[in-house]
Amino acid sequence: MKTTPLYEAARMLNLGPQKLFSALRHRKVLTKQNLPYRQYVDQGLFTTELKEFKHPTLGPQIYARAHVTQQGLKWLADEFEVQITRETANNCAANGASH
Repeated sequence: MKTTPLYEAARMLNLGPQKLFSALRHRKVLTKQNLPYRQYVDQGLFTTELKEFKHPTLGPQIYARAHVTQQGLKWLADEFEVQITRETANNCAANGASH
């Protein structure tokens, strides 16, 4: 399934990551940790991706990052009454930002 990091989706919608994340937390779509609630994952709008980084003293640390599906991107555009920027969407796909 092709997904896009939520911060990239914010740019594609010309909303900016901070504004989008704040609005989605307010609407109870995202948790305080900026991860989607289960009902939105079950609807096929969002996914989460686990990542790992090496902390200098604590060792390997795992964290989750929210991703939006193509269906979710359309849903966000409708929810916020904006259009998806095609150039940005094409650039993300070409650069491998979408998974």
